[in-house]
Amino acid sequence: MTWRRLLARQSRRPSGLVGRLLMGSYLDRANADINSLVYRRLEPAPRQHLLEIGFGGADLLLRIAAVLENGRIDGLELSTEMIANARRRAARRGLEQVTAFHQGSVEALPIADAGFDAAFSVHTIYFWPDLDRGLGEIARVVKPGGRLLLGFSAAEDLRREGWSEKGFRTYGNDEIIAACRRQGFDNEDVEGI
Repeated sequence: MTWRRLLARQSRRPSGLVGRLLMGSYLDRANADINSLVYRRLEPAPRQHLLEIGFGGADLLLRIAAVLENGRIDGLELSTEMIANARRRAARRGLEQVTAFHQGSVEALPIADAGFDAAFSVHTIYFWPDLDRGLGEIARVVKPGGRLLLGFSAAEDLRREGWSEKGFRTYGNDEIIAACRRQGFDNEDVEGI
């Protein structure tokens, strides 16, 4: 298996020794710039209730958790390795009271309705089995008027770099905006990054 194919598979769902020891820190480094952009756009406030879908190494989630006082941030992840890593990191930083971690898929969020002020996800939509169903679940758990921020690479960039051949689904901005609208998000609620 080539390194790129292994990286693509591990990016989808970090697992095993590679997932446990390498992928969290790799994802944090690889996503540092876009995570900072999401943080600035999100403008986390102390009392917000937020949801990160596919938190990977958990750097962004824990950065946000550090500013929450009476708020909370939940993280959803497929990978048990990433969940265990995030729990350890949250405990070391004393953030257990403002964080919660769930294993599951965006298409069936194990979360109650209308509980979040905002939801966000960075570099995960490529792996969602059904974009509309995932966005519909996010719309279900975000409060009316809540925000959705999605960080993703342009389809042409993913194709040019060969990621689409490694299982990454590609979407144009217009496709994602249309899918968000079908699920009840409007332009003011959705920010693509």
